[in-house]
Amino acid sequence: MKSMVIKPTRTNASYLPLLIVTAATMLCLLPFAGKAFNIDEPLFIWVAKHIHTNAVDFYGFKINWYGTEASAAEIIKNPPLASYYLAFAGYLAGWSEVSLHLAFLLPAIAAATGTYFLARLLSPQPLLATLLALFTPVFIVSSSTVMCDTMMLALYVWAVFLWMRGMESDGYGNLIGASFLVALCSLTKYFGMSLIPLLLLYTLRSKQGRKQNALFLLIPIIVLCGYQLGTEALYGRGRLLDAASYANAAKLHGVKKDFFTSLIEGLSFFGGCFIPTLLFAPRLWSRPTVIAVIAAVPVLALCFYGISLPERPESMPGVYYLQLSLFIVAGIQLLALAVRDLKEKRDTQSLLLFLWIAGTFVFASFLNWSVNGRSILPMVPAVGVLVARGLSRQESELNEMVLLRSRSCLAAVAAGCLISMAVAWSDYSLAGTARSAARAIARNYHRGENSLVFQGHWGFQYYMEQMGAVAWDEKKAYAKPVIMAVAEDNTNIDSGIIARGYPMQVLELAPAKFLSTMSREMRAGFYSSVRGALPFAFGKVPDERYLVLLFR
Repeated sequence: MKSMVIKPTRTNASYLPLLIVTAATMLCLLPFAGKAFNIDEPLFIWVAKHIHTNAVDFYGFKINWYGTEASAAEIIKNPPLASYYLAFAGYLAGWSEVSLHLAFLLPAIAAATGTYFLARLLSPQPLLATLLALFTPVFIVSSSTVMCDTMMLALYVWAVFLWMRGMESDGYGNLIGASFLVALCSLTKYFGMSLIPLLLLYTLRSKQGRKQNALFLLIPIIVLCGYQLGTEALYGRGRLLDAASYANAAKLHGVKKDFFTSLIEGLSFFGGCFIPTLLFAPRLWSRPTVIAVIAAVPVLALCFYGISLPERPESMPGVYYLQLSLFIVAGIQLLALAVRDLKEKRDTQSLLLFLWIAGTFVFASFLNWSVNGRSILPMVPAVGVLVARGLSRQESELNEMVLLRSRSCLAAVAAGCLISMAVAWSDYSLAGTARSAARAIARNYHRGENSLVFQGHWGFQYYMEQMGAVAWDEKKAYAKPVIMAVAEDNTNIDSGIIARGYPMQVLELAPAKFLSTMSREMRAGFYSSVRGALPFAFGKVPDERYLVLLFR
């Protein structure tokens, strides 16, 4: 079948859809502008602050992240471009949560508008495709942080768009621009390097006979080689190879998964991160298929309840298995949709979408050290376009607004937005507990002759250090009486040290009551499947506990 790019009409080229996409992105993210820094955000901020003192040696400082002080180059595995952006934003507007989150609105808007322009090439429903991508938990949650993920996504989708435009035109401007965006994308997050084989295969399978265009992909390869050599001179080991070695970090984190567990977690995260797309199943599939999908959820739940899943707590309620089954079914549906699109169209555009989704899924499920929403995020534009193409397949009319005018479609889009906002709000609430606990503990205990130290990292470390406390260092001796604060459900906690302390206080702070993105008890782990096989979980959310201990 001959490759065909859908040409936008004059109506499609109007500014109204772009205004809708921009406004929707801002309305979804502005409520979280005051969100506390959480997970790995402090690492990016510390690098950005160090860049102000030494813009070349970006990892030339020390931090305590694993229980003792070490070089930042040994701990941080992400490239520095997002931190350079943070450094610029901090210089202009300061380092508050609001100013940095507002700065990261720009990459989110760029990712959303880039998805719209790409969808114009691949789908007769570009606005719908963009809204489907935007109103997903993985996009809203990831874009409410100041980590590198949404910035990488923006560069990723614009690189694909410019490359496709370049393949259709006679000039080389778009191809050169796309090549430099690939390099910048890779220096924002190393997953951006996946663009090189993706665009190479797209070019080689193109029907237009411009195979020589693949030579432009040498530009990002040369840039990345220069980065490898430069960081090797700075830190004794090139950052690209060092990041590649982190794929074996399962041993470091005590995580060892078999194929079945990786597949289950991958499907669960894939489906859960894009759970709003399941609302369109009645329009995407025949009635018997939809009935089979509905019936599969309780059947899978009973099967999971009866078999021995790795690290399965015996006390998990039945709702956990229903959620797991629902997310897995949603993930299978999306993979099946990608296969069907490729089988029916058999063109380079369908191949691009299939490789984009399948490659990201394989990396997130089997190659990365743990499954997480941040690894699922890169396929957001492809999923939005894929679902829109599937919806167009079922409609006789291919006008851009025909589906959006239907009540059922509007209801599904609105429901997807509400689900995504609820997940993002639960993450916002959870992050806030660490900030509140740090401020309360420092206010009550950071005085007198006692030293105030803490265990637990992520946002808790950022705010404890902001209040003058220091991270517990297992290699240091503490002569004076020491007060230690411990974030109980955090990372890198030494339980042996905690057992030797005298309890002084237990702070219990309540996050969102019905939904959690990170909870061992609920088996929810949006940022790492080490916490559980669900990207987020509905149910009764336990309080976050912070211990205060005295050591003499």
